[in-house]
This record gives sequence, structure tokens and C-alpha cells, in this order.
Amino acid sequence: HLEDFGDESYGRADEAVLAEFESRTGRRLAAGERGRCAIKVATAPGPGRSTPKPLVRAVAAALGRRGFPAGAVVLCDGDSRRLRRAGFLPANPLEPARFGELPVRAWDLEARAWAGEPAFGYENPVPPDPGAEMPAWHNPRLSLLPRPLAEEFDFWIHLPVATDSADLGVHGAVACASLGNATNAGRFAGNPRNAAMAAVEMAAWPAIDGRRALTLLSLERFQIRGGPACDAGWMRSERTLLASANPLILDYVALLRIRAARGEAAETGGEPPLFQAAGAGGRGLGSARPGDITRVTLPAR
Repeated sequence: HLEDFGDESYGRADEAVLAEFESRTGRRLAAGERGRCAIKVATAPGPGRSTPKPLVRAVAAALGRRGFPAGAVVLCDGDSRRLRRAGFLPANPLEPARFGELPVRAWDLEARAWAGEPAFGYENPVPPDPGAEMPAWHNPRLSLLPRPLAEEFDFWIHLPVATDSADLGVHGAVACASLGNATNAGRFAGNPRNAAMAAVEMAAWPAIDGRRALTLLSLERFQIRGGPACDAGWMRSERTLLASANPLILDYVALLRIRAARGEAAETGGEPPLFQAAGAGGRGLGSARPGDITRVTLPAR
């Protein structure tokens, strides 16, 4: 429970869920051999509905208390323009790439360096929209996942937002970890079958998924219709912070919230494309079946 959406409230809630995660899993979110970690934010939904900045600051502060020195916690996302529009990068591109004290990295500015490495390339026959910019690696059917998350950090935490989505059913944790982490991923928009399969396959990419520690999803702003493009008229808010090591579970919980806010029963509309793809592919993302979910409610502090 969040008392409000300020820094102090997020700080208390974030510390509570991280401590619970460490206690239940035995995994300490502390510096290891690489001495660095990353926070993946969500900017694809656009300004006004990106990852709440107080949550970013709360997670960074909690990691600092766990031994990460200044500069060792890096904020990242797949697209530099979205990071700038969301306020995570300075409006002036000549200024240092920082959000407060956090260095910021945008994978689209770096991806060319690993474009020739099959371990981080996702090739799919879906072409980009007509008139789309040719990627620097000259293969418009190739998306690139971020090598740094696999090689440079002890772990990464990601902070999605939730919205309904015609392509996926719900655009949240899995989408943030996959399509929102990759370059040249806009080509999947408007194609539910390919978008869902691409999201699931990218999210389960072993080299990167193996470094993902957990997901924190704030319901400060979630959109119940018209997504993933931002539509303020369909925005809702709940003072809740959710966390799980399984992103698919969080998307399922978000879907229930979205359907409830629309006045629909949980089963309305059947199983969305995202969950169909995850269930059919056996990708190891985890289960979203209600009977497999253990819910822990932490007391307010």
C-alpha cells in the first residue's frame, strides 16, 4: 500500500517489497563481481504515463543502501527519444546523460556495437512500417536486445507501467522487458500474433532474462482502454505497489485490474494474445494461472 505517490511513501513501500523478496528468495540485491546494476524504466506509453520518477529514486536509494556506490546504478531503456520525452534524459542532448545522480543509457544509441552478434539479435520476417528509418545494421527485420544487461551488470530490476493493448491484451511487465528493451521493435505494433510472440520470446531470452532479478509495478497510473497510446480519459490510479520475480504474474494481475475498472468480469474477452503466446511457447516465463499465484500483502509502514 502507498500512502501517496511521493518520494517518502515510495521509499517505504519499495524497501518493504525488496526486503520481502530477499527474505523469501534468499537472493541479496547487493553488488557482486560486476559491482553494477541497472534499473529498466518504461517510457513507451509516453509522457505522463511512464515509470513514476519517485519510484525510480526509491529503488536507486534502496540499492545504494545495499552497497552500490554512486554511478554504479544505471537507468536504462530501449529508446533515447522516449527517455528524453519522459524526462529521464535532459532536453538538451549536449548535457550529460543523467537522471539526478543516475547515469542513463539508451540501447538504440549503442546497439550497433553488437549488431553482428547472433546472441542478441531477434530476427523476425515482420517488416517495419513504410517510411520507417533503416536501422544502422541495415537489416530492417532484425531487432537487437541489450548486450549490456547480460554482460555488464550483476542484475537488473525493471519498473513497467500497465495499459490495455489491442496487440497483447495487456502492455506491462513482459512488454517492458522485451519490446521496450529492444531496438527496431516498433514493427510489431498492430500485429497481435507477431507482437505477442515477439514479446514472449524476447522476454525469455536466457542471457538477459537470467540477469533480471524482479519487477516492481506501480498502479499510480494505469490505462484501461485505448492503449498503449496515452489517453488521459481512460487513466485510473490505485495506491498499490506490486512486485514479483515473475513478470507474467504481474501482467495477469494488471489485466484483472483493467477489466475490473471497465466493469467487466475477470474472464471477459477470453485469454489475451500475450498469455496465449506464453502458454503455447513454454518459454519459461512462469505461470499466470490463478492457482499458481501466492499473494503476500505487506502491512503499511
